[in-house]
Amino acid sequence: MSIRNLCSLFEPGSVAVIGASSRPDRIGYTVLNNMAECGFAGALWPVNPKYAELRGVPCYHRVSALPRAPELAVICTPPETVPGLIAELGARGTRAAVVLTPGLSEARSGGKNLRQAMLDAARPHRLRILGPGGIGLLAPHAGLNASMAQVGARPGKIAFVSQSGMLMAAVLDWARQQGIGFSRVISLGEGADIDMGDLLDFLAGDSDTTAIVMHMESVSNARKFMSAARMAARGKPVIVMKAGREGDDKVIDAAIRRAGMLRVYSSADLFDAVETVARARPLRGERLAIISNGGSLGQLADDALRWRGMRQATLSAPTQRRLEQMKPAPVVAQGTLVVGGEATPERYAAVLDALIQEPQVDALLLIHAPSTAAASADVARVLAPLAKAAGKSVLSCWLGGAGATAARETFAEAGLPCYDTPEKATRAFLQIAQYQRNQALLIEVPAQAPPAPERSAARAIVDAALAQRITALSREDSQAVLAAYGIPLAAAPRRRGAGGAGGAPDAAAGDGAAGGELRSNVRSDIQLRVAVRIDPVFGPAISFGQGGPAALAVDDRAVGLPPLNMVLARDVVARTRVARLLADHGEAICRVLIQVAELAVDIGELAVLEIDPLLAGAGGVRVQDARIELGPRRAEASLAIRPYPQELEQDVAWQGETLLLRPIRPEDAPAHLRFFSALHADDVRMRFFTAMRELPPAQLARLTQIDYDRAMAFIATRSGADGQPETLGVVRAVADPDNQRAEFAIVVRSDLKGKGLGVVLFEKLVAYFRERGTRELWGETLSENAGMQHLIKRFGGTVTPSAEPGIVELLLRLQQK
Repeated sequence: MSIRNLCSLFEPGSVAVIGASSRPDRIGYTVLNNMAECGFAGALWPVNPKYAELRGVPCYHRVSALPRAPELAVICTPPETVPGLIAELGARGTRAAVVLTPGLSEARSGGKNLRQAMLDAARPHRLRILGPGGIGLLAPHAGLNASMAQVGARPGKIAFVSQSGMLMAAVLDWARQQGIGFSRVISLGEGADIDMGDLLDFLAGDSDTTAIVMHMESVSNARKFMSAARMAARGKPVIVMKAGREGDDKVIDAAIRRAGMLRVYSSADLFDAVETVARARPLRGERLAIISNGGSLGQLADDALRWRGMRQATLSAPTQRRLEQMKPAPVVAQGTLVVGGEATPERYAAVLDALIQEPQVDALLLIHAPSTAAASADVARVLAPLAKAAGKSVLSCWLGGAGATAARETFAEAGLPCYDTPEKATRAFLQIAQYQRNQALLIEVPAQAPPAPERSAARAIVDAALAQRITALSREDSQAVLAAYGIPLAAAPRRRGAGGAGGAPDAAAGDGAAGGELRSNVRSDIQLRVAVRIDPVFGPAISFGQGGPAALAVDDRAVGLPPLNMVLARDVVARTRVARLLADHGEAICRVLIQVAELAVDIGELAVLEIDPLLAGAGGVRVQDARIELGPRRAEASLAIRPYPQELEQDVAWQGETLLLRPIRPEDAPAHLRFFSALHADDVRMRFFTAMRELPPAQLARLTQIDYDRAMAFIATRSGADGQPETLGVVRAVADPDNQRAEFAIVVRSDLKGKGLGVVLFEKLVAYFRERGTRELWGETLSENAGMQHLIKRFGGTVTPSAEPGIVELLLRLQQK
């Protein structure tokens, strides 16, 4: 995973167009024209031995003739020339290239695939490649159009990344008509080097980008993609349209939700999502109020809302009284406030203001059709200032011709989202609501349960089966594995040994009378199904839904990725139709899903797990039947999301007592708040460079809910006098995507300073990142913080003044080379 040299791709000081041409049918012609006409302020060098000049500037015969190494090269030459050009550019010092030439994967030279030959030529020089294929990239803020797109892009704050060049061209054309600008527009092509994960990493830290929109056809490295996506989605909205439904589409849906992104399912929705992301505000809840000057228009929006299982907001008594006092009062029809066709702009404004003030309304949808009493443009001019100043999202739908166009322009100029149909506007609200649900899933970082003695029994069954080359466990052994993870069974399993060979029956297995009673109960139970399949990209995926014969008639499944906790498991269950029947059993079912997820994480040889039926009824939730199949052991990296790293826990001696050093967990939040409150004001200022009296919830979440694949935070903890865990100190670092440098910070409880705890914590961090292969730890501190400077010097690091007054930089090299 790397963002190395991507700045050269997006903000180069010089660009060479290799294969530039005067022939309109050539790629090099379009690229050179785009670069010459986009306002690029740097040096532009066409390269082609056939020309002395192109577009009035000198044309160079070859790369070696260029005045200096171009920071970015755009290659438009035949496939067989590409590897040699990449090698020559890399040797000269070029650090990024856009290879627009298609067909390298199919072409060969000297028995070698040209795509691989190109990558081999780039690797020694760390030259980054976008492509091959695709239509290139645009960075409007930098005046860069290194593409063969037929239209350009105006500057904006949205980044668009596409694995389809044609869709990228369509988005550019649409955006120009809508007046929407972009920070970056990127066609990935084959993604041989720079892939979706790299771009997410770059765009996450890109100050020109406030939202990311992606068209995705496939994912090649799930761990890398998920880590980058989760990091990006923590800071800015990320919208995904996944094309192609090969494999289990529910798995990719689960991955997108878990990463805190929003998925749309059509190009029309993608375009509307761009509008929504560009202009909508975050929701505080999911209660929508609809205002319209026509009852039937409001009904269309209300129907779309109800179809997704949601209803309009219920107004409080004070707001109802305020509306009733208006002359004439708006009419409530199917939940919509109908102001009537005779409503003036001022009457609209009075109703809108009342709903803006209503605490039980989280968002508003305004629908207007032309009327003799109020022209759309006049209504928009009156309402736009109110909507812009509102503390909640106000979406609008303007129907009609020229008047509606003028109204939309007024709202768009105020930065407000507007749509041309009630259904589109409602769908936009639903997108925002779903996005915020996904954001809630993003901050869930399940802590893996510690190994229990019973789980060794499951491991023994698996090992015995593998030793005998048995891949399909017997029903009894399958149930015994489940029981070892605390998953309740309808009857205790009869153990006959791995694969059903030998062994004595379990005395608790029950008798014939019990079996008869069980069959009687089954008829009144809800039959469910829980399964684990190994997705070729995202690894173990857990599906839940209706089981038994009914499952053959309808695909009522939802999928989640391990590890799970109660919040994540509830989300999986809630996405099924059968969920409405499970009110009394929801928590027990969620516990089963969590236990199954732990089993899938622990047993790397698991290939298939199927529990069908899982019964839910008067007898509780229990497994009636199950089967397990084994395969080759998967690497830990096959898990799309790295689970809590239990192996990093360590007991250490300190000041005559034993402390536990371990990675931080989400459930440490209460102890972390107590820890923060115990810090002196000066220590808070030293750590956060500002005075803070309390930790805001969002910052507390960022500190305790981390992506263990990218970041690490170790806490020193013990049991306090009240029996509650207490945090004594924390050290943390976040590595860059290249794993070259990790930025660190450390703080110890104020009353424990000067007792060596900082040394213990920092030693743990250094050992971890050294083992990880990170080259150096880096940090900043106030120049008055002598303790931090002494700590870094104790470990062999250096302290140097920063360019910022009052700040020093701390550096510790971890690797010898």
